[in-house]
Formats: sequence, structure tokens, C-alpha cells
Amino acid sequence: MEDIGTICPACGTANDCQMGDDKKCWCFDVQVDKAKLEQALKDKSKDQCLCRDCLKRLSIQL
Repeated sequence: MEDIGTICPACGTANDCQMGDDKKCWCFDVQVDKAKLEQALKDKSKDQCLCRDCLKRLSIQL
């Protein structure tokens, strides 16, 4: 059985999560619109990380 923690819940591709005991994931540096994020994850697991492409679509352009 595949580890669902490595799969983006929005599109099903690998999410490249980099969380570890001594470092934070790349996604912590991406600012996202909370309303868009909630909509993207509606009816999906909120315990899984989004992939770079999906998170980029939700990012706030500064």
C-alpha cells in the first residue's frame, strides 16, 4: 500500500514533502490564500501536503 502522506490530495502526484526532525518543508515559505486553500482541500485530507504545482496555484502574488 502506498504512503498517502507523499501524495498531493488535490491532484494525486508526489508532493515532495521535506518535513524531517531537523528541518522544515519547502512549503513553509509559500504564502497562500487561506480561502483558496480551504476550497482546494474541501472534502480531501487536510493531513497531506500539496505538491509544488498545486500550492503555486494557490500562492499569494506579492
